[in-house]
Amino acid sequence: MKIFFISLFLFSFSNFATSLTWSQQRGLYTQAVDLQSQNMWVKALQKTKLIPTYPLTYLLEYQQLEAHFSRNSLSAVQAFIQDNLDRRVSYDLQRSYLYYLAKNQYWREYLSFYPRLPNSVDLKCYHFQARLAGDQADEIWADVQKTWLTGSSLPKACDSVLQYYLDSKKISQALILQRFHLAYVKNKTSLMSYLITLMDKNNKRLAKQLYALHKTPTKVLNSPLFKDLSFNNKAQAGYGFLAASIKRLAKKDIELGLNAYLAYERKMSFTSTEQVNLKKYLISRILIRNETKLLPWLDKALSALGNAPLTERRIRYAIKFNNWPDIEYWLAQLSETKQLDSKWLYWQARVLENKQQQSQADKLYQQIATERNYYGFLAAQKLGLDYQFNANIVSGQQQELDHLQTQLTHIGELYFHQHRYLLKREWRALISNQSINLQRQLGLFAFQKGWAHLSVVASILSKSWSALNIRFPAANPQLFYANAERYKLDSSYIYAITRQESSFDEFANSPVGARGYMQLMPQTAKETARKIGLKNYKRRAQLTDGDINVQLGSAYFDSLLKRYKGNRVLATAAYNAGPNRVDRWQGNKDGRAEQGLTMDSWIEAIPYKETRRYVKNVLVYNVIYQHILDKPLEFLKPKEIRARF
Repeated sequence: MKIFFISLFLFSFSNFATSLTWSQQRGLYTQAVDLQSQNMWVKALQKTKLIPTYPLTYLLEYQQLEAHFSRNSLSAVQAFIQDNLDRRVSYDLQRSYLYYLAKNQYWREYLSFYPRLPNSVDLKCYHFQARLAGDQADEIWADVQKTWLTGSSLPKACDSVLQYYLDSKKISQALILQRFHLAYVKNKTSLMSYLITLMDKNNKRLAKQLYALHKTPTKVLNSPLFKDLSFNNKAQAGYGFLAASIKRLAKKDIELGLNAYLAYERKMSFTSTEQVNLKKYLISRILIRNETKLLPWLDKALSALGNAPLTERRIRYAIKFNNWPDIEYWLAQLSETKQLDSKWLYWQARVLENKQQQSQADKLYQQIATERNYYGFLAAQKLGLDYQFNANIVSGQQQELDHLQTQLTHIGELYFHQHRYLLKREWRALISNQSINLQRQLGLFAFQKGWAHLSVVASILSKSWSALNIRFPAANPQLFYANAERYKLDSSYIYAITRQESSFDEFANSPVGARGYMQLMPQTAKETARKIGLKNYKRRAQLTDGDINVQLGSAYFDSLLKRYKGNRVLATAAYNAGPNRVDRWQGNKDGRAEQGLTMDSWIEAIPYKETRRYVKNVLVYNVIYQHILDKPLEFLKPKEIRARF
């Protein structure tokens, strides 16, 4: 009789669940999420059981499990992971449960749940703790040694493990000195100080001398430490300390650093690898510090090295000073493949133009003008040619995505409930497992749904650089048009900045704290809101509100345009790097020709690679959005072309 009633209950429950509309299931899911946030777990579980087939029910089960971890949860956690192998939260649950087991020192369960050596350092050290608890010190020593040998501090999870091997002398004086060297190279002074406390008398005396040298690198030339590099019978370590000391000195004073290198190079033999690394570092510092009197050494060393990235930097250095003979010379030092890159073809054409060889220059410009990039658009504008978009528009293919309907329904519900972080992870996982054609179709699906950021992600993962419709969606037109109109800006340019900044991820959050569509820093947003009288902006969390973000971003860009008298090149550089840096770059005319730099030269000479790339991209994206929005096409304005920087 009891079995009959249970069966009847399950049958009734099943019938009730399948009779719910999609809207009702969404509502119950929302209620369950709200109950879980209030720690009302029993009521939340009751709601969860009403929607067993809803695509996001597994998230409720995940939260329920994570909130009630116990030593006996092992089988339930394993079952959830097995049932949801293709879901990103399975990895989160696995990690969370490992931390729970480690915190409570349930080592037998820890190894049973995850017997392999984890990748993250803290979980790796918990693994070591578990193995030590099982008397397996010898078996894990090789992995512990690899973990020990780092120039950075290790997490607290490693403390007891390392202490065990220090006490047993498995971590020898040689290993301590080896790690001290790694810390010395990485300039980790706190770690260096700690390692000195572990050393014996001889090593401690040596390490203290090295530590003092690290603090005062100018003493490297007269240091007795490097008179005989067989100290402590570790010649190779000695060379490593010397190389790190020379680099540290060069960072403080490049001329002294170069002199130290040359002095030691005459007295002893660095390995070829050490020589190359030191020369590359010194060349880089000379260019950064603008030490023109050291250029003869640099040019000789660079010619011998033949290093492509540094040669390109040397070309930009010559461009910065309008030194056309140097530009021509270093362009010729690039490999044939590099010389055919549109960037350097453009500058070859500029060299010819400067030499009054216009017809030859125009031939190169015509070659470049066929490309859809910054240099192609520059060349096209010079010649008065149409911009070439070379678009390969993605079009729908009937029934192509039919077999992915379950996954797409899941994505749709994540989007509906604004599970943004998980949405991006699941979308990337879905895209990554498909053919190139399906990736593009998924991008088109997202584009048609109005999921602009997901559309862009699909174009990137599928490397569909010419699929302009999915790569450059005109997201939320009412919002962008309204704010462009409010501040008398080109909507295409605001689109271009947003596409470069966040790829239309309304909830984007950069490592330095920039947020939202137009990636505003909180302080910039606060100051801009004050200036324009936007009183309803009160806290940084509002920067993920698209309406507020785009208004503040547009207003801020408008203020930069006014600051730079309508020059979009300077305003765009300032939006990325900050106006103070741009003012400094503008004001620093040391060694430059009196007439100043042309626009293309100034952009090419921007010191920051990120800003240089940023300005070029935004200018190109603006033209692409002009094309998409059916606006008149204009790459650079006449006053920007005529300007001197």
